[in-house]
Amino acid sequence: MLAALLVLPWTLGRAAIVEEIVAKVNNRIITKSEFEERSQYILSQLYRQYSGAELDQQMKTTEESMLANMITELLLLERAESLFDMDKVRKSLMDDFRQQQKISSDEELDKLLKAQNMTRKDLEEQLMRMALPQEIVNYDIKRRISVSEREIQDYYNAHIKDYETPPTLTLREIVLFYEGPARAEAMVRAQGIERELKAGTDFLELVQRDSEAGTREGGGLLGPLKEGELLPELAQAAAALDPGQVSEPIDTGQAIEIIRVEARTPRVVKSLQEVHDAIYDAIRQDKFKPRFEKFVKGLWKEGEIEVMPKYQRYLVVSPLNPGTAPASGPPPS
Repeated sequence: MLAALLVLPWTLGRAAIVEEIVAKVNNRIITKSEFEERSQYILSQLYRQYSGAELDQQMKTTEESMLANMITELLLLERAESLFDMDKVRKSLMDDFRQQQKISSDEELDKLLKAQNMTRKDLEEQLMRMALPQEIVNYDIKRRISVSEREIQDYYNAHIKDYETPPTLTLREIVLFYEGPARAEAMVRAQGIERELKAGTDFLELVQRDSEAGTREGGGLLGPLKEGELLPELAQAAAALDPGQVSEPIDTGQAIEIIRVEARTPRVVKSLQEVHDAIYDAIRQDKFKPRFEKFVKGLWKEGEIEVMPKYQRYLVVSPLNPGTAPASGPPPS
């Protein structure tokens, strides 16, 4: 966790250093170094996850929204300061940090921080900036979202296909290709294979001897196949067969085929009980997004926000820019 804090794109302990201001948010500022470090941190994450055109798109989206997200975080922090006892919050976060890192004494903590060129105040501020925005989201939005059993049932009914495993069919095939006039010859060969099968010759033996399809090396195996993945002529013939049964020769227009059904699996639909929690989360998320956007827009309207002219081009996406999406802020959890 400490390693993560050290690369977080908020820089602390620089109050005495005069540096370029990117934006003013009420009584707080975003400095050039903070903005650049946030940018470098996010870009490093993008380079690990994406490449090519997808990377270009992600970088564009990041550049358009990053400054708005930083402003939103400061507004959420100020909201937290108006609601919570910050001394208690600091103590609680530090205690949790010590426990997670198995730090048993002040001396051990000071030694660790010194090695990373951090102070306790730096660590406290980083912990609060990590935790408090999400706490405000939980306090002002998420705890007020309710989901009824009727909503869950209605969602399940409307998305039943999402919880369905379709039936499948597995079969083996012997394929004899033909072109035009050669059809009759292929049919005669297929009928001969059919007689051998009825006489007890092993299907796999005849696959290896006679089949002309690429599936020959795998014993003619096809599947498991879902509905629509098999040629209609073959699907119709297979529908009349039980596992282990063999079809008559089937003309597909390009080949004469003989198939043997190996296995079927039935359509399975997960019960409401099985997906209840997932549906509950999905409905909450659907309700959360517009409420979060409205909440953030309100913070922006009430706040005193000034972005320096040089950095206006980074404020492409913000809650108050017409025709753009609100800044994302902290993800819901």
